[in-house]
Amino acid sequence: MPYVARPKHPRGRLVAVVAATVVTLFGVPAAAQAACPSAATAKAFSAFGDSADYSLLSNGAFESGTGGWWLSGASVVSGNESFKVRASTDAKSLAIGARGRVVSPAFCVSTDHPSFRFFAKRTSGTWGVLNVSLRWKVDGATSETVVGSVTTGPEWTPTQSFSLSQILGLWNADQVGTAQIVLDPEDYGGDWAIDDVYIDPYTRG
Repeated sequence: MPYVARPKHPRGRLVAVVAATVVTLFGVPAAAQAACPSAATAKAFSAFGDSADYSLLSNGAFESGTGGWWLSGASVVSGNESFKVRASTDAKSLAIGARGRVVSPAFCVSTDHPSFRFFAKRTSGTWGVLNVSLRWKVDGATSETVVGSVTTGPEWTPTQSFSLSQILGLWNADQVGTAQIVLDPEDYGGDWAIDDVYIDPYTRG
């Protein structure tokens, strides 16, 4: 049988393939991306054994309304999460009906933003969950992935950490993307309230 020389794939070609993949996902090469802008941070969940630094999502405390949020079957109500992690004067939260749905403002994501969490409680019903998803755009098409669910009871509780940058496929410090958090109670399962939505941890260079 004659020997057939098979072409090797040089490193340069591999780099080109990776770069093309980044362009497909985020529209521009990773090298052209800048880091997410700096934001004020706080150890918002330190009382719960989490010492990471967090940055509050835009209007994530709902004290100044819901500018940037999309709401269906939801509204700002009196009554803050009971731990007052952002400020002792806070007095509002977001109520979401059993068939409601809310979408956060778009925010910057990098490898410095591996997860997010917030406070939640069930305000009616006994069996439905609060589904948590991430939404982002690829080639003009909107994608949405469920990253978990909340099953807490009628008392305010900090949620678990939900994956963020990994869902968007970010692996290089120069890459950035944008995402939105989608909160969608299981239909007919009960009403929910949320408060103080934080992106964590924000690592400052």
